[in-house]
Amino acid sequence: MAVQKVLIAYASRYGSTREIAESIAEVLREQGLDSDVKGVMEITNITGYDGIVIGSPIYMGKWLVEAVDFVKLFQEDLRKMPVAVFTVGFSMREPTEDNRQKAHAAIHAIRPYVHPLDVGIFAGKIDLAELSEADRQIISLSGAASADFRDWDEIAAWAGELTAILEPPA
Repeated sequence: MAVQKVLIAYASRYGSTREIAESIAEVLREQGLDSDVKGVMEITNITGYDGIVIGSPIYMGKWLVEAVDFVKLFQEDLRKMPVAVFTVGFSMREPTEDNRQKAHAAIHAIRPYVHPLDVGIFAGKIDLAELSEADRQIISLSGAASADFRDWDEIAAWAGELTAILEPPA
């Protein structure tokens, strides 16, 4: 049975990952899939969805705890449906092999609970004015300035390939 309804679940601290989740949903809708976008903290059940895309930013080398908790909470249901994940990280503004490996390492926290069929790794954005004082201090150590590093074409291309994963052959 082909996937008809997809959930794009995300964790986001400052909105960049949410905006990427919305972009992914739009691409899936354009390809004929009914797609909902929800923050992981507002999801109480995933019944009724045929596939799921889960996203989280990387902070201090890890997925946000609420994203990991979401995967743990729904692990039984997630094992019964196609799952793709994406992660967003400041370090991916320079998509070196080392940075890609670090991004993949951030996803290891969920691997005991879910086996994603695909993984998207994207650069995010930084708006220093929006950051908490603690995050601003951490980011300032890297010498970063406010900038949007997201590559919308790359995100759309990845999302466009998801239908092949989320819709298994008949």
